[in-house]
Amino acid sequence: MPVTKLLIANRGDIACRIMRTCREMDIPTVAVYSDSDRSSMHVRLAIGSYPIGPTPSRESYLRIDKLIEVCRKTGADAVHPGYGFLSEDPEAVRRFQEAGLTWIGPSAEVLEQMNAKIVAREIAASVGCPVLPGIHETLGDEDLMTEAKKLGFPLMLKPVAGRDGKGMRLVKSPGELRRALPRVKGDALFSFWDERVYLEKALVHPRHIDIQIAGDRHGNYVYLWEREGSVQRRFQQVADEAPSLSVSPELRKAMGQAAVAIARKVGYVGLGTVEFLLDADGHFYFLEMTCRIQGGHAVTEWITGQDLVKWQIRIARGEKLPLTQSKIPLWGHAIQCRINAEDPDRDFAPSSGKIIYLRTPAGHNLRDDNGVYPGWELSPFYAPLISKLSTWGNTRAEALERMHAALSEYRVGGVRNNVAFHKSLLEHKPFLKGDLHSGMLDHPWWKQKKLGPNVKFAVAAALFDELELEERRAQQPNRADDCDCGAEVWRSYGKFSRL
Repeated sequence: MPVTKLLIANRGDIACRIMRTCREMDIPTVAVYSDSDRSSMHVRLAIGSYPIGPTPSRESYLRIDKLIEVCRKTGADAVHPGYGFLSEDPEAVRRFQEAGLTWIGPSAEVLEQMNAKIVAREIAASVGCPVLPGIHETLGDEDLMTEAKKLGFPLMLKPVAGRDGKGMRLVKSPGELRRALPRVKGDALFSFWDERVYLEKALVHPRHIDIQIAGDRHGNYVYLWEREGSVQRRFQQVADEAPSLSVSPELRKAMGQAAVAIARKVGYVGLGTVEFLLDADGHFYFLEMTCRIQGGHAVTEWITGQDLVKWQIRIARGEKLPLTQSKIPLWGHAIQCRINAEDPDRDFAPSSGKIIYLRTPAGHNLRDDNGVYPGWELSPFYAPLISKLSTWGNTRAEALERMHAALSEYRVGGVRNNVAFHKSLLEHKPFLKGDLHSGMLDHPWWKQKKLGPNVKFAVAAALFDELELEERRAQQPNRADDCDCGAEVWRSYGKFSRL
């Protein structure tokens, strides 16, 4: 299938990430943007860019007809959906392919199967992959309550059509289940246009393990080891690392083979992630399959030395996988922190507004995937992501040291952000020991965090920034924006107790 000019049906960091790989491959890229994204970074990086509608995504980034129209105008013959938006929409895949466009991702038939969580569980079980007990039948509320009592609490209440952790709720008693049912059904109807729900036995404090897989049109499949995304809030990953300290070589092989068996069963073509829960005894259970590139893919790229976006494009062209299983390397350790515009002290409430100051870190074996710049206005209509900061080391300790130094150098002014939270996370004793689980952020321990070991460096860096701004004020006394920036930046340094 041709991929000679690529339209990226997305925005922000992932659009920029795809464009940078396309530059290496000498593939021209086309950006699309909503009204509020007119000046965004991905628009600046593309060869050409086109407006597609108002700020709300339903009127812009989710408008398949407008995206196809842009492809026709520009001569783009392929579409990369990134993640989110249309990336797992089977109707979008069909319409793009009917328009003669190459889709960078799995087929509509695969998406339909794996998007239906009950069907996905049945597929996993059919290839011998362990699944947790659950209630899959479509039942009335009272019958569901009765069956739930038989299965036993705690349980996870999930939308049948859900993804990315949206709408899920942990229920520990019949009363909690009764209260949660209308809320989860309402969330499912709003987000996925399907109010059906199901119940699954819940594990207490499991680890969340992602297995990266790839398959081509020639029947070849591989797994590119695992990522751990156990540090979560509201079932959304906050930090990722690869490989996982909890996964032995034997367990890695078993989980990898199970993931490949699921992909082979449905004829998966492209990159995807099979997600598992791991209990305290080392038993793994199928959770779901994410049929797109994931936000944590950078750590997999660090430990394998591969460009996964390049893999996606080559697979879509009909090429064979570039490596067989025995040739995939596993080098060192990688950590990723998702830098968000949010307030960890207020239950991670999102923040929006203008980024009036931004200084990103630099250094050896450090990567900052972002789509923002100083002066950019973060919109409340989209995810509050600033960047994905990742580091690599020969050992986990080295990767952590490098990450802590990078976070100490990171400066964001104008919006609340979670940089200080990530510093606290990297000093949290359970995290340092690798004692991770999906509930480790349930208690806001970071609010009581005492001064960290690198606080002197952080204070010195903050004071240096302020002196630098003072010098700029003296040189340009009429520049009111510098004064505002300095005041805002200094306020962002105020809470050293969480450094």
